Amino acid sequence: MAEAEEKRVANRTTCEVQENFAESLGYAKEESHVASRTAREVQQNFAESLGYAEEIIWDLLSHAQADVLKKKLKELIRDPEPTPKDKALTTKTAADLEKDEKKLNKLIADNAKARQIIFDAVWEQRKYTNRQSLTAIIYVMVVTDEQNLNRVEDSRTFSCHAVFRARRCIAGSSGLSSDSSDCCNLFVDETGRVYQNWEQYVATNELPAGVMVAPERGIYRMVKDQVRLEKYVTPAGTTSSQVLGYMDTGAAVGGFAAAAVPIAALLTLPVSGPLMAVAGVVGLASAGYATARSSVRLVDRSQHEQSINVTDREARGHWLGVVAGAVGLGAAGATTALTAATSAGREVGAITQLTVNGMNISSIVVSGTGVANGVLDLILKFQDGDDISSMDVLQLSASLVLFTNSVYNFKLASTIINETSNRSIAGYRETLSNRQRRTFDKAAKETVRLQGSTKGKLDIIRNVNEVPSRQQFNDLYKINQNMNQESVRYSFAPDGQGFLLNGEVQTTAADLRASVQHNQGPNVLGQVSQPIPASHAGSGRLQLDGLNQVSRLIGPQPTSHSRQKPSTYAAGVFTLELSSIVVGSVTFALEQYGGVIFEHVINAESFENLITGMAENLQPDVFDFIMNLTRLFMDMLLDDLTSVLKFFISTESVLYRILVHVMNKYRNMPCEFLEQHTGDILEGVRQYFMSLNPNSCLVQKCPICIGYFSICPL
Repeated sequence: MAEAEEKRVANRTTCEVQENFAESLGYAKEESHVASRTAREVQQNFAESLGYAEEIIWDLLSHAQADVLKKKLKELIRDPEPTPKDKALTTKTAADLEKDEKKLNKLIADNAKARQIIFDAVWEQRKYTNRQSLTAIIYVMVVTDEQNLNRVEDSRTFSCHAVFRARRCIAGSSGLSSDSSDCCNLFVDETGRVYQNWEQYVATNELPAGVMVAPERGIYRMVKDQVRLEKYVTPAGTTSSQVLGYMDTGAAVGGFAAAAVPIAALLTLPVSGPLMAVAGVVGLASAGYATARSSVRLVDRSQHEQSINVTDREARGHWLGVVAGAVGLGAAGATTALTAATSAGREVGAITQLTVNGMNISSIVVSGTGVANGVLDLILKFQDGDDISSMDVLQLSASLVLFTNSVYNFKLASTIINETSNRSIAGYRETLSNRQRRTFDKAAKETVRLQGSTKGKLDIIRNVNEVPSRQQFNDLYKINQNMNQESVRYSFAPDGQGFLLNGEVQTTAADLRASVQHNQGPNVLGQVSQPIPASHAGSGRLQLDGLNQVSRLIGPQPTSHSRQKPSTYAAGVFTLELSSIVVGSVTFALEQYGGVIFEHVINAESFENLITGMAENLQPDVFDFIMNLTRLFMDMLLDDLTSVLKFFISTESVLYRILVHVMNKYRNMPCEFLEQHTGDILEGVRQYFMSLNPNSCLVQKCPICIGYFSICPL
């Protein structure tokens, strides 16, 4: 195939072809009407006008000819003729004329927006052709009244849809060929969706339900003066798409029904507990389904280079669906986990409580925003005469059910913990006899007095969850007077095993009674040396289980600031440099790793999290090796990388990439082994940063076709 032929401009302008097409068919692209010619006859006419035998025809535009493409789009998406202003030519009233003018202006604005979206998508593909635009227009017919693939070409009832084809791959790796006959072409449809090849267009287009009649592989080719056509059932016409539509509708209906239950409860209407539970399950299932559908739609838009910016109406609806679903389901899960943890007697820290509070409040705000956005979109679509999809209704349903459930179930974490603790304690207390209950109450009150309400109740629950013998309360009841005489009080032990005497001596009720009443075993009361401790305000802090006391960061001593803070350091970095970190039993002064480490830290908190995480999981010699390797990388390779990549490389990013490389390739290897592979580690990390080079314009092999392509910055 001659290169000159493949790049030639079409023998008739797109504008002329479009004019002939509009005159002969005279219908809108979105609707199916009966035409005077069959689908094959129309495609034959297009092939004669836009094709050239079996050659591939391109319209070549330089980067300075954007206005030519815009003119094409102006012909493809035409604005309507203005409404007559002369009263003699119309019988409409002034109000009707004003209404018509508003509709006209709205349509013109919508057309301008549609043209701009397509222009941006087509013009962006110049990155594959060294900033020059190589495109061609094809037309796809969608037949709606015939399902037999052998007869669809003869149908006269179809809609017509313009598609831009752009060159992507070429034969040969030299980058000099223009032969793309057996390679991937890009396709941009009338909504601005970009498809990486013809197969992807056929499989994922958003054409109406029906049978698609299109030129073979999206190229007008004539064999014996007859255009070669292909027929496919559009994705919207497949069984799977129809089933998905039914699922969307069912989930939306279920969501609205589930949302009605908490609304009724909020209006103080009687709602049974089982009904509320069922509504909660159905509502969360509907919200989860809607979240998944919205996320899939966002991924699909991203893959087809459509806008996923929140300023885009459709993308905004999907984003709100994803965020509302994630936050709402996360808040429900966090609340459930908080309740379960409290019931198990585990302490929930202040940060966790703040997190749960934030998630619950965020769920109300985000889902409420989703409801407002969904209602507004439906109103605007109805006013503009746009189609309301099942996805629009599903997203509104999911946002509504999350909002109503969040409002109905909203409680602060402290309230949830308190209510859960009270229920657990009250439930156990009811199983005791009156005598046992008095002893239990005394121990419980002393525990709360010493430890505070929250931690004290958790200590009680831990003891309750151990299901101790009720006999222990009988034992304590019988020696209660003896203990009062000795000024000793008992409280529940924090580990759920027995009791604490004056917050000091841990014992069991059986051992204590045997010692006091029968002088058997050690003198337990004699071991108590401390008076009754003060109340919670004066008690020590709770020591959390699992706190690593071996690896920790030690802040600088007041006398360590012997030099002035460098002006190039980010906030908090100078303090880190003067600090030390304990790894195992070895202490490392961070400033020994050199100033180059700290002058390139951009976030002190991120750097601190990295090194404390390393300290908790690495051996001291490995920690020291990685820190020194980071300094070596910064000293030897940073300047060269920065000059090539043209962006700032932070210390924490280098440290993290070194750590990831070591963990991926040399996990659990001794330090001596790592030292032998110092060069490999440095080169691996350097290659990683080089792979981020935004200025690369190298020829790449296409993983799909036989061709090669290059991507250049526009």
